[in-house]
Amino acid sequence: MDEYDPREVLDRYIAVLGAAGGSIIRDAGDLGHPKDIVKFVLQHCIRTIESAEQQKFLRDAYLSLAGFQVLTEEERAAAVHLNQIWPEAPAGDAQLDGATDRFGEAAAPLQEVLARMRTETVILAQELKSLPGAAESA
Repeated sequence: MDEYDPREVLDRYIAVLGAAGGSIIRDAGDLGHPKDIVKFVLQHCIRTIESAEQQKFLRDAYLSLAGFQVLTEEERAAAVHLNQIWPEAPAGDAQLDGATDRFGEAAAPLQEVLARMRTETVILAQELKSLPGAAESA
């Protein structure tokens, strides 16, 4: 098994999260490390870091792992499109119908990816509940 510097794994993941902004679906290849390694490092940090603010950030980052999926070229293109229109969510109800149509069209090729994300989010949330340090706020 390859050796990874946990600090470098965490720093890289935080940088990728920051660069992703409000992206919904992200390519797992952007992580820079295997997803299970990132997950392991986050679990270790959640177990050992005591600051409530840092705990919240780490738990949120842990759940964000679900958004990183292995994508086909078609899914990657659809994800880019969806991520571009997502921040344009309208404030008024009159614009909502058109936005819903655009979201639906952009998300259609991503149904399997979205299903995997939902499943993985449930699993990650359950894992968080079992981690010391996360139980009181998960």
